[in-house]
Amino acid sequence: MKEIKVKVLIPEGLEEIFEKELDALVRGLRRLSEKPKVTVDDVFGMMPTKKSAKEMRLEAYEELFG
Repeated sequence: MKEIKVKVLIPEGLEEIFEKELDALVRGLRRLSEKPKVTVDDVFGMMPTKKSAKEMRLEAYEELFG
């Protein structure tokens, strides 16, 4: 992981709010970069379907990324 230092001027009294919002942003970005814990291959064959794993992957990709 890379470290980036940013210097920001914040009005008095808003330091705590800014820190909480920044923490939430960093957590969200980390969540996006994490790989999924369960893949289609892990669950393939568990649900009765006539679709192949490839078709299911394409549908999931389209749902997630449009």
